Amino acid sequence: MGKKIARVLAWFLAAVLASILLLAAAIRVDQYVLRYRAERLQSDIRSLELRKSTFADARRLEDRWFDNTKEKVCRPSWCDLDISVNNTSARHLGFLLNHLAIRAIYHALGGRVAGAYAFIQVRDNIVWGKGIGLSIETLDTEPDGRRVEYELMGSIGTDSSPLWVRAPHPEYAIGGPTACTSCVEGWVKFTPFADPRDVLRLTDLNFACITRWRHCTKQADTLPTAWRELQAEIAQGAENDPNPCTPAIIRSLSRQTHRLELLKVIKLRPDPNLPMMTVRRLPESTPQRPDQWREFDLVGDHIGVGAAHLGEQFLMFDNRACLVAPATEENLEAARLGAAEGWISPAHPLDLPFGKPSPPKIDVH
Repeated sequence: MGKKIARVLAWFLAAVLASILLLAAAIRVDQYVLRYRAERLQSDIRSLELRKSTFADARRLEDRWFDNTKEKVCRPSWCDLDISVNNTSARHLGFLLNHLAIRAIYHALGGRVAGAYAFIQVRDNIVWGKGIGLSIETLDTEPDGRRVEYELMGSIGTDSSPLWVRAPHPEYAIGGPTACTSCVEGWVKFTPFADPRDVLRLTDLNFACITRWRHCTKQADTLPTAWRELQAEIAQGAENDPNPCTPAIIRSLSRQTHRLELLKVIKLRPDPNLPMMTVRRLPESTPQRPDQWREFDLVGDHIGVGAAHLGEQFLMFDNRACLVAPATEENLEAARLGAAEGWISPAHPLDLPFGKPSPPKIDVH
């Protein structure tokens, strides 16, 4: 009798162990499948060249990811595509959140919620925007022994308003949020005019984080190339250097003409504590704030090159990377080049994409 009970118990334990091993294997297979698909998606996104690839190229890529694509508006003149691939736990996140015991077992077996996403933007039959990102659930241990859980994210893509472009590379920026309490994120943002070699070099999300037993925990894990470059700039002190409004930066910012104004100093009010000047918007520029008067006051040394002079003209940008710059011939030529290149972006209430029709308001499926 005792031997029979022992055999039953042995078979039961063997079945439990086999079930655990099968579940762990299924989780690993699911992770490797997601990694494989995410790396394929990154390869496809890398294959599109900004301002050269066409609507037909984007459509061929969409066909390969048809089951994972969400169309917003899509026609040769204006097409927005979102592509996402997720593992099983991400597709059933609500179930895991409502069953914490099962979620704990899932984590114990090495599982984590993860997914990759990409976007493509076509304007006037040309690819003007693209990007790819990674989001992965991360468990870590603090120095005091506390277990913490957060979302590790990395993304690379075009951005319609690059706020922190820098003189060494005015067509792209590397950084991350500073106020996120439940995430660790790194990003690379670039304009459609960035050097294709830079775009290829920086588009290297590390999808091995999906399958690593030891969790990735920081931006350098998900964005290795970009974060090495950023850390090198910080080590050299470049991150803290003054950011002059160079012609290259002015050219980059001037592609969005609704963010640019040409102003003229018409009155000076000297004051040892706070010198002021009155400026007038010149008719050639598009006002950033049409609710303001055509003439308004600014701090006297606002242009950042010393005291202003009566009759002086300067360019004013709606951008923290470069607020104002003297209207020298070199800077004006850079602004003209940028405006001539243009930046096709979502419709703005003051300036539809450089005179082009706004996108349809209905979804096309």
